[in-house]
Amino acid sequence: MGNAPDDWLTVARLNDAVEAQLLQGRLQADGIEAQLADQNHVQADPLIAIALGGVRVQVRRRDAAVAQSIIEALASGDYALDDDFDPGASVD
Repeated sequence: MGNAPDDWLTVARLNDAVEAQLLQGRLQADGIEAQLADQNHVQADPLIAIALGGVRVQVRRRDAAVAQSIIEALASGDYALDDDFDPGASVD
């Protein structure tokens, strides 16, 4: 235990529960099992988010490096849509 590949590891802390849910969804879309911790506390009382350290986004230890690269890609804008993106257009 402690360093087993199936252990949960926190890869991000976000004060906004919706942002944490979006990150969880991005990780899951890339095939990484992800869970949120303290989400309900933060949603119930946003003023305690900072005291709790925000919503913790957690992945399995074995996926932490890939998850971190996805988080870095998100931060650098790699997943951003072009200004002329048409959400009604086919993505084929």
